[in-house]
Amino acid sequence: MEACIEHLVLHLPECDLPERFLPGTNSSTPFIVSGHSGSDDLEKRWVEDKVIREAGFPAHIVKECTADQNSVKNMDLLVASLDHRLIGEDAGAKAKSDDVMLVNVVDGLRSNPDEVEALGAHFVDTNHVSMPLFSAPVELHVLLPSCSDHSFCNYPPVYITSKSVPPYMRLHLLSRLLQEMEQDGFIESGEGFLMAAMRVLEEHWARVQSDGSPDVSEVLQFLIPSSPSLPTIRPAVSRPGHTENAVRHKTPHRDDSRSNAEIKEEFEKLCQSQAYKAMVSVRQRLPAFAAKETFLSLLELNRVVVVVGETGEFCDLPPDPN
Repeated sequence: MEACIEHLVLHLPECDLPERFLPGTNSSTPFIVSGHSGSDDLEKRWVEDKVIREAGFPAHIVKECTADQNSVKNMDLLVASLDHRLIGEDAGAKAKSDDVMLVNVVDGLRSNPDEVEALGAHFVDTNHVSMPLFSAPVELHVLLPSCSDHSFCNYPPVYITSKSVPPYMRLHLLSRLLQEMEQDGFIESGEGFLMAAMRVLEEHWARVQSDGSPDVSEVLQFLIPSSPSLPTIRPAVSRPGHTENAVRHKTPHRDDSRSNAEIKEEFEKLCQSQAYKAMVSVRQRLPAFAAKETFLSLLELNRVVVVVGETGEFCDLPPDPN
């Protein structure tokens, strides 16, 4: 037993330890009072604490980024800088952003609240969208910047929060999403930004569930302080090119060992949750819902049904009765 406990404490990330080994709820909470320092320093410490706790970035990286006072005043600029650091890029890379692409994405999110709500997302405020994933206990936060300097590769800066998933795991999912966002085919035909982000995150979450947790040192390879006695060399990063990006979508899905009865039972239980009922209520107000019965009738009578809408088109092939 002692050997097991010693292994846990020495070799596992603190956030993966059993609850009994975690620090007390308030033991590591920094206590900030107005008389401690000036208002500027108080605001800086509040922003740092928020990003460290919610987004899971290491404290030393957050403090390096908040050395720029503009990052303290603009959360989207701070998150964009952290996003770049996570995958080993200089924050100045955000200057490459395409204003038109960014404006289209931001305006699309702001002008289509029904589409946002249909994915279970909601506006925290006018410049902040939060979207929980269906298959993972995490939420994606999208900040809507007012200029391209506060963006990440033509898209809004993003971060991931969770009450149960460890910070390094969230950073792993975030780094995969950011790398996909750098590719030309990130948003596929018929998708919006949120749908594309959900597809990528749920795909990588399924891989984590199947293959196990990532190595912490790999996740934090660009965030770990380097030795001052050695030159800083950026390791080569294997990122999907256009060919690999096309192959990625052919990766077989993880096997599901559940029986039909178990799947049906879990779905019926999901339908009783308040979150699901709220999402269905929003979807029922969408124009496509009015065509539900017509679609089902056509699907019953035809082997192929082509549905065309403003967000794209798809083909649905029902099982061959023969």
